[in-house]
Amino acid sequence: MTGADGSSQTRFIAPHPRLQPYLSVYYFTSIDTLDGEPVCDWMNPEWASVRFRYSGDTLGGFVGQALRDIPPAHFVGPTSLAGPFAARRARIASIGFLPVGWSMFINESADAWADRLDDASLVKTPVVFADMMQAASSAHDLDEMAARFDAILLDALDNRPLIDAATEQRVRTAHAALMDPEVTTVAQLAARLQLSIAQLQRLSLRIFGFSPKLLLRRQRFVRTLAVIMRDPESNWSDALDANYHDQAHFNRDFRQFFKMSPREYRAHPHPIIGAASKARMAAMGDPLQALQKPGAGNGH
Repeated sequence: MTGADGSSQTRFIAPHPRLQPYLSVYYFTSIDTLDGEPVCDWMNPEWASVRFRYSGDTLGGFVGQALRDIPPAHFVGPTSLAGPFAARRARIASIGFLPVGWSMFINESADAWADRLDDASLVKTPVVFADMMQAASSAHDLDEMAARFDAILLDALDNRPLIDAATEQRVRTAHAALMDPEVTTVAQLAARLQLSIAQLQRLSLRIFGFSPKLLLRRQRFVRTLAVIMRDPESNWSDALDANYHDQAHFNRDFRQFFKMSPREYRAHPHPIIGAASKARMAAMGDPLQALQKPGAGNGH
């Protein structure tokens, strides 16, 4: 899909079937401009991802911070804040990790990476991100790149899995409960998982990166944001998730996550995220990684 100004294209490729329970998707973005000026946009709150910029220049960070140079191979933990970024003639290969993928491939607590963007070499993982960066830089085309990503991740899955099947299922159950719009309070989430509040808090920080309260708030917010991304002409008031009391309630959340009002957000063009969300809907049925439900079964 291409943005309205023709500056951005995103292609999605499904990972190997055995990897699909752990990853959202492989996504490949090309960003070009006619005038040579950088293209600017905001990343939405989402689960963790690793990104390999194998061509061009990118700047990034989180709202409230100054934009800074992004390492060519960089890792972004689970986010609750929007991530402004700018790119010029860039080619970027990205891999999104679902929460169970974090448990399987990332050997540290998710809260250590919450709202953090840093060099991918700093991540404690059996996945050789340096080899993936090399694959991104040297592959002849995107299909070859995806196949090489598969091989590296399957090697880690087969030889150095970080969790067993029982733990994998527990994380998947927690993810499914978090995605259920009928679960609106921390107490309901704890009851669904048959955990105490203290146990839920520890699990939430370790696997999802944030407190249960913030996660439920984030999911309510992205469900509303997704309605607007599916239909950019719709009104915020019509898009509100049922768990919002009113528009003012949603506006407070918007300022929490984007540090701006919904009206200010809409006043800006979204050439990259707009194109990517359309392509993601066509490929996967939903516009946001944070709304992807856990896959069934395990990939061993």
